[in-house]
Amino acid sequence: MRQYPIILISLVLLLSCGTHDTSKVLSDTTNKQQNEIKTIKTERQILIEELKRLQAVLATNDKEKIATIFSLPAPNEAIGIYIDDSSFNAQLNKNNNLVTRPMFINFYQDISENLQINQINQLFKKISIDNLLVNNNLEHEAIMKTEPCYYFYSIKVENNLVTLTVGTNSNKNFKSKNISEDEIPENDSSICEHVLWWIFRFDGNRLQFKEISGAG
Repeated sequence: MRQYPIILISLVLLLSCGTHDTSKVLSDTTNKQQNEIKTIKTERQILIEELKRLQAVLATNDKEKIATIFSLPAPNEAIGIYIDDSSFNAQLNKNNNLVTRPMFINFYQDISENLQINQINQLFKKISIDNLLVNNNLEHEAIMKTEPCYYFYSIKVENNLVTLTVGTNSNKNFKSKNISEDEIPENDSSICEHVLWWIFRFDGNRLQFKEISGAG
């Protein structure tokens, strides 16, 4: 009869150990999941900070600071500068199609218009970057009823690439009053539809320029 209490105590201790081990496993699993979520969130926060840093540089309209974005000299195939200036194009040919820092600074006014830096600034004003914490794709359309074309903006994060998009599109609801000599309405796609992509790589810590391309 005296053995029963000893057996009962042993069973209680055994069950208690089992419960403790299970709780520990569940706790460790939960902590691991929370740490993984925290790591992902931290990387996204860093990306947002990098985009805000890019925004601040572009907003200065300081050609010396903006030139640092592109790690010059760089191939013009990556930057995609196409301006109607014989002096610029002559230097580009001389430098084996490399855009140098002096070239970028000396021809900044035309380059800025070609790369639509003003519209990239508008993108950052129209889109709240902080929303990237919960979304990989942010978009905004600036449609005005009285305008034949409208601007659209987006920021897309896919794997390690971040794409800033600015472009124009046709306002289908616009009633054209003026027709060109070729009988083309003001909101025709041949006039309105243009797009430019600024693409960056994000390595988890830094945002690095990759290329600019366009269509339309």
